[in-house]
Formats: sequence, C-alpha cells, structure tokens
Amino acid sequence: MLRVLCIFLVIVLCSAKELRSLNAQLNPNCPPVVCMNNDESTITVVHISAVGEHDTLHYLWDFTGKPSVLIALTSPITNLTINWENFILNDPENSVIFSTKPIYTSTVVMNRLWQFNDAEDTGTFSYGVNSSEINVYDTRYITWTRNEFRKSVHEVEVTVKGDNLSFFGDGRISLNFKCFASVDHGIDFPHLLHSENSTQFDLVFDGLQVNSSFKNPRFAAEFIFVSEESRFNNQSFMLHSKKSLDDEHTPGIFEIVEIASPKSLMANKGSFIQYRPVSYTHPERDVSTSTELHITMPTNLDNPTIQLNTSLAWLYYGPLLNTILVQGFNVSFGMSGDGFYTKTNYSTWTFIMGYGTPPNEQLSMFVVIVASIGLGIPLILLVGGGCYICIKRTRNR
Repeated sequence: MLRVLCIFLVIVLCSAKELRSLNAQLNPNCPPVVCMNNDESTITVVHISAVGEHDTLHYLWDFTGKPSVLIALTSPITNLTINWENFILNDPENSVIFSTKPIYTSTVVMNRLWQFNDAEDTGTFSYGVNSSEINVYDTRYITWTRNEFRKSVHEVEVTVKGDNLSFFGDGRISLNFKCFASVDHGIDFPHLLHSENSTQFDLVFDGLQVNSSFKNPRFAAEFIFVSEESRFNNQSFMLHSKKSLDDEHTPGIFEIVEIASPKSLMANKGSFIQYRPVSYTHPERDVSTSTELHITMPTNLDNPTIQLNTSLAWLYYGPLLNTILVQGFNVSFGMSGDGFYTKTNYSTWTFIMGYGTPPNEQLSMFVVIVASIGLGIPLILLVGGGCYICIKRTRNR
C-alpha cells in the first residue's frame, strides 16, 4: 500500500499543467546604435508574451531607469513594439506600442530607497521620521547591470545588480525577476505560490554602506503601484491579510498579505501584489535567518508624472498618470531586538505581481497523503484489532 501511495505522489508532483507558453526577448529589436554602442549589460529590457488559450499576458521588465514591471492583458494576436529612440530619451510618445489596445494594464515601480535611523527599534518606517534621520536614494541614479538571463517556454528569469558607490559603497542591490507558465511554488524561500498570470520580484540589500551617524540603521523601499483604473470616486488599492492553512512552504509564517486593485477585488479583472510578511538576513534563507517585514497603507501621490519620470510607467502612460489609479507604499525590514541592518548587512523582500485573482494556498497532495497515512494506519490497526478481539471472543464461546 505504501508503495502505491509513493508512486501516486510522484505522479501528482510531476503533473503541473502548463497553462501558458512563454516567449521571451531581451532588448527586442534594439538597434546597434543603442545597444551595441553602449555597455550592453546595462541595457536590460525583457519582453515576455505568455500565450494562453484565449488571451496573452505581456510582461515588460525594464531596468534602464527605475526598475519597473508592466503587465498587459491583450488578445492572443497582439504584438508589442518598442520605439528605442524615444524609449532611451525618456519620451513617452509611442515609446511602447501594442498592435491592439490592451484589455487591462498595470505597473509596479521601485521608486526610492530609504536608509533610516530606527530609534524606537520597531522595524517600521513612515514619512513622519525626522529628516535628519533619513537618507533618500532615487533608483534612477543606480546603474543596473545584467548578470543573468535565462528563458524557456516554461520559465523566464533575469537578474541585475545595482551599483552606486556614493550611495552604497561596495554593497549592492540585487533584483531577480521570474515569470512562469504554470501554477507552482517558488524553489527558494519564501516559496511563494505563483500562477500562470503572475511574475515574481525578489529584492536583496547586500552589504550596503550605512550612515555612520545612525546608531540603529535600517533600510526601506518605496514602491509605486499603477492600475489602469480611475483614480476618482475614492478608488484605492486595498491592503489586507489572510491566514494560510499551514506553513508547509514558509515555516513559521501562516499569514499572506495582498494589495489588490478595485477591479481585482470586485471582478477578478485587476492587478494584485501578494507576499508573505518575512524577510531574510542571510543568503541561506530559512527559519533561523528570518525577520519581520512591514508595509504601509497605499496612499495617493502628489504629481505622479514627476515622481514616475524615468520609469516604464511614464514611458507607457505619460500624462495619463494624472487620471488613473497611482499609489505608493513603503516596505521596511526588521523587528525589535534583531540587531538592525548592521548585524548581518542583508535584507530581502519577495513578492508576486499578477492579473486577476491572487492564488490561494491549499493543502498540498503531499500533506494530504502524509496525513492520510498518519491517520489511516492507526485507524486500520484499531479496527483490525477490534475485529480480532470480537472474533476471538466469539470462538471462545
């Protein structure tokens, strides 16, 4: 019986159905005058078309300015074109063009980084902190160098490193983006559940130089979430958390946090961010190297066209940023008593961004089978033992 269950488990684990076919291009149709006459590794724009049965999801990852992700839902036959001259010149006039108008679009931009003195040792960051205890870094002044680019019809991945000697000294920021063709968990902690309609963003602060006047230094990051929905009528992204059934994939973390656009909440036709509230303080991620992660409520921006200048959001939406839903939030790392950033000089955040409904965690087949074995064998022994006693007593009579 155990052998049969093991064979069944292997079949189930290997049977993840691919729901989209991925086609990725690095710097698609970039003319030599742009990509060859510059350091090619510092020009990283990845376009992925995730083709489904009835539609296509386009992902555009851009590291030429502020790191940005654009998701666009289109008809199956829609193509994307980049006007490289305008793109590099930061001119939104036809910089990114779809052959047919997208059904829906959304963007996430890593806008600014904060180093702050956490005098209260809470791990949280807010705009109200004394300005003398904050250093602000605009991500457009960071040079993003491509380290890795891998692609297949199953998964696409790119990794870039961010350098700025005056900002970070010899330290670096690492960004890893992934896109998937099927529903599964990530291979690295926190093993987030992704769907065929999502892309994963992994951020690492590694060995960053800290302000010597800060006794309790920590880092935070500001992200801006854009959805092609009206910004009027008090529309807002909603931040909420829910409990997961178990911590099988992220030990010790039973909470899942989501930021969802109004259309995602009401009609499953909007965008979302989903993550586990955990950060890691060492490259070897596990329970022993985990700490807390904090996020602020999304709030409206003043002059979004100015704040998002030099980003993919500006290149695609242009002045429309003043009329659609654009809000920002901060993510900070650490908890009371963890020794601040300088204890390990390492912090992370991993999240997925997607279209439609955020994926829901369920008990895996492995857990179900193990639980069945754990409960089934004692039950069989109990029933069998009871039957044996009854039969023996009957015979003795």
